[in-house]
Amino acid sequence: MSRPSSLSRLFERLWLAIAAIACASAHADVAPPPGSPTLARIARTGVVHVGFIPTPGTFAFMGPDGQATGYSIDLCLHVVDAIRHALARPDLRVAWRPLEAAQRIPLLKAGAIDLECGGNTNTVARQRDVDFSYTFFNTGVRFLVKKPLEIESASSLLRAKVAVTQGTTAQDIVRRLVVEMDATMVPVDNDAQGVRLVESGQVAAFAQDDILLYGLIAASPMRDQLQVSGRFLTVEPYAFMLPKGDVPLRDLVDRTFQAMFQSGEVLSLYRKWFDTDRLRVPMSVYMKENLSFPNRYGIP
Repeated sequence: MSRPSSLSRLFERLWLAIAAIACASAHADVAPPPGSPTLARIARTGVVHVGFIPTPGTFAFMGPDGQATGYSIDLCLHVVDAIRHALARPDLRVAWRPLEAAQRIPLLKAGAIDLECGGNTNTVARQRDVDFSYTFFNTGVRFLVKKPLEIESASSLLRAKVAVTQGTTAQDIVRRLVVEMDATMVPVDNDAQGVRLVESGQVAAFAQDDILLYGLIAASPMRDQLQVSGRFLTVEPYAFMLPKGDVPLRDLVDRTFQAMFQSGEVLSLYRKWFDTDRLRVPMSVYMKENLSFPNRYGIP
């Protein structure tokens, strides 16, 4: 009886060893969608490297618990789940990487990050180097003013002083007001300075992307006296940046977004982040259009 028992135990150990090897290599047997070097790299390493530009309190930032959070981070987590499913890798983990704006495209091109999920404006110039997902948010330049001033049209700022942060796209808008409305441009080094000038009455308005203005109002001690006014003077579509030419990855991201648009999940996330006691950002007509008609339109 001892000999058969020993053989039985040997075969049992061999079977367990084979099963363990098969289990460990199972993920390697799952082929990523053909033609996707990014998904192939993720399948091989078991890690999704995600970059984002920190935007405290809104799109992407590190929370008090040290975890990435925000509107676009929530969207990104759905994309990561879709990648897990596509690669049959439930163990897939995420490596979050806060970035400076200038790092995004070089790191994507080098393969150091797999996608950038902050608030990136889709522009025709950038499309030469990277691909973009469907648009998930729209913003544009408007004005921060003190109540009861309303910016009905450019004539509302005739001969007015208008603050603008240097180096922003809003600066071009204010330059036009200088020519057309005899306005005075007041350059500031940062957004906080622009808000203080409006609060103190030293300027009539401060020009900046409206989503940033709403956030600035929420942080102001004079929030009840401030408002965002005027029509959109630019339209900037925000989208994920993706490696150029990786169509399978882009299609996976877009399918994920489209499903979230149709299910109402994106609307729920919008309310979670932009319709709160702290921050109330009315949904723009452009955002509503994106939810109904997903697109990747870039601006010049």
